Amino acid sequence: MLAIAGGAGVAVYCGGFGGAADVHLRGHSAPVKDIAFNPDGQLLASGSADTHIKLWTIAEQSPTESATLAGHPDVVAALAWHPDGGSFASGGGDGTIRLWDAASGELTSLLAGHSDEVTTLAFAAGGRWLFSGSRDGSIRRWDARANYASDIVGGHEGWLREIAPSPAGRLASASKDGRIRLWEIDARFPKGVGKQPLRSWQAHGAGVDALAFSLDGALLVSGGRDNCLRFWEAETGRELAARAEHQRPVLALAMHPAGGLLASGSGDNRVILWGATL
Repeated sequence: MLAIAGGAGVAVYCGGFGGAADVHLRGHSAPVKDIAFNPDGQLLASGSADTHIKLWTIAEQSPTESATLAGHPDVVAALAWHPDGGSFASGGGDGTIRLWDAASGELTSLLAGHSDEVTTLAFAAGGRWLFSGSRDGSIRRWDARANYASDIVGGHEGWLREIAPSPAGRLASASKDGRIRLWEIDARFPKGVGKQPLRSWQAHGAGVDALAFSLDGALLVSGGRDNCLRFWEAETGRELAARAEHQRPVLALAMHPAGGLLASGSGDNRVILWGATL
């Protein structure tokens, strides 16, 4: 199943890809900024510039709206599901993060720490950590075992556009500065400001908007403002290949849960499916 956000709606392909979507989800009154499936693929969350989050039940090729959640005073720019599927996080234009119970729709926590829009979110280490990236250039780590206390664990000179956890215990971050940085994220990660990344490299001539790891964490794919996808050896940052099939910036990447297939979405209004091995 593949979901594609565009304008104020979401197109859902339930089986084969290409041609017309099987279902169009409509309900937001402003552009959809982020979408995220829960781990079992039965719920889809969408966040919008209309300040609302909608939950959609995905079943038997007939997705239906199951809830509308209000709470953000500004755009909902980022979403991430907890690995257990029982809750999810949303990031807003006001720099706050909200945690929600998926079954009840109840707001369970309000997290403040960033000074500008939260642009990207990701859970890691089985849900122990929630990582957030912001227009303020920082990466924050929130500890689920300590009432989501947070510390700054890294950042970029430009604003953060994407973070992606690796199965190998790393976190990749991408920024408007065109760089990718790789960070250690396990429980031994030292607390404090100004920690150095394991690796940092100039990845695209312009900003980097999207990241995706292969299931084993060995391959990292990036999408950039130079209209290219680039494939990297994650451990070394060595470029393995580049693809330039899009005519506009590559804004989104998604790896199939079973691996082997990668989707890229672009400002050229196209989604391209790629084999995720080289």
